[in-house]
Amino acid sequence: MLHSPLLLSLLWLAPLTDGEQPTAPADWVSEIHEGYPRTRLVDLVLPGTHDSGSHAITPDSPPAPGEPEFYKHFSALAAAWARTQEHSLSRQLAGGIRYLDLRVALHEGELVLVHGLVSRALAGALEEIRCFALAHPREPVLLDFQAMPRASAHTELDRLLQAHLADQLFEADEPLAEWTLGALWESGRNLIAICDHSGFAAHRPAYLTRSVLDSVWTDSCTIDGLLKRLDARIRSRSRDRLQCAYLTFTPRFETIVSNPTRASRGLDGFSKPLFELPGRWLDRWLDEGLHPNVISVDFYDKTDVVAAAINANRRLLGVAAQR
Repeated sequence: MLHSPLLLSLLWLAPLTDGEQPTAPADWVSEIHEGYPRTRLVDLVLPGTHDSGSHAITPDSPPAPGEPEFYKHFSALAAAWARTQEHSLSRQLAGGIRYLDLRVALHEGELVLVHGLVSRALAGALEEIRCFALAHPREPVLLDFQAMPRASAHTELDRLLQAHLADQLFEADEPLAEWTLGALWESGRNLIAICDHSGFAAHRPAYLTRSVLDSVWTDSCTIDGLLKRLDARIRSRSRDRLQCAYLTFTPRFETIVSNPTRASRGLDGFSKPLFELPGRWLDRWLDEGLHPNVISVDFYDKTDVVAAAINANRRLLGVAAQR
């Protein structure tokens, strides 16, 4: 069954089945799971964005720390392939995204979000997240700090996280496998921070190490290769950990430079064959009794990932109610 992004988006506005009401993207988790507070975080199907903070990258963006300086000489091309999202973090969250992939680096004395090129200041990004978390306190959001600055900048990173997010970061004595929506709702805290550096995570109980998350990056540039590798990892998934499956292509340098037409279209054009796959593949996995957790995509607003996740959670709750 084909699912176009437009068709699935309209499901937010149309009646679903008897007794079900339309679901607002900004509050979809809490609306769907009202009456199901014992739902574990690891049992949710959550839509995510790959390199969520890259939306502010432009041809004027400088190379990120550690990246080749020659990017400056191909600024428009570099920006077209480094930018994986077109909308701000606020808009992503309001649009239903519940997993943010954040890459942090220190650039000219300031902590910034990066993806090959420098995107934007981290402080402003964290403030956007804070505002959403306060306005929608029952919506869980996973913050995956996949790349972090060197240890000398950890004090400043901790300061920013505490200044902007301290009151919304969830922590608990129980292992993550036991965290439920009800526990988050009772605490009034809805942000979960996952850090790529175990030493940094040791700073505070609210900073989790990456051991809680299985990140599935397939390094593929074909649909068949992507599906094969995602299938294998989702089938072997531990239900006691979070898992993020990246439904994205990995462009290779030679792929870009060997085709000038493809190069000029950027990552957006390269990723277009994937835009209608989240709903199709989620249905397939659920039909087979599998249980994906986070599905992360490029250019989320051009895909059906949010509507597909909403439908998947409704479907899983229907199965649970029949038991």
